[in-house]
Amino acid sequence: MPNKNRAAIFQSFDSLKGLKELLAQQEKIIVKPKILDEDARDELDRQIHLIQPGMIVCITYYDGQHYIQKEGMVSKLDLNEKYMQIVKQKIPLIAIIEIEGAGLERPL
Repeated sequence: MPNKNRAAIFQSFDSLKGLKELLAQQEKIIVKPKILDEDARDELDRQIHLIQPGMIVCITYYDGQHYIQKEGMVSKLDLNEKYMQIVKQKIPLIAIIEIEGAGLERPL
């Protein structure tokens, strides 16, 4: 028996196909989205209008099940289509709950 075929004998056998995926799916905790008050929405809107392509930002957004924090360079901001693109990922503006970055702080 050739050596490369011999390794196939020792591979694990998955007798219950899909069980791992089902168990992993049950481990996920679905979180309800936060509802921002009017002041927080106004501040977020102010920050979005200050963002320019090329800026490095850290945003927190809701993807429908949980919150994700993404940091990177803004490659596109389309206020008409209502999305921000960080590197290659498009994120709807409505999903964003927090933005941090240089130049976005409220002036004193």
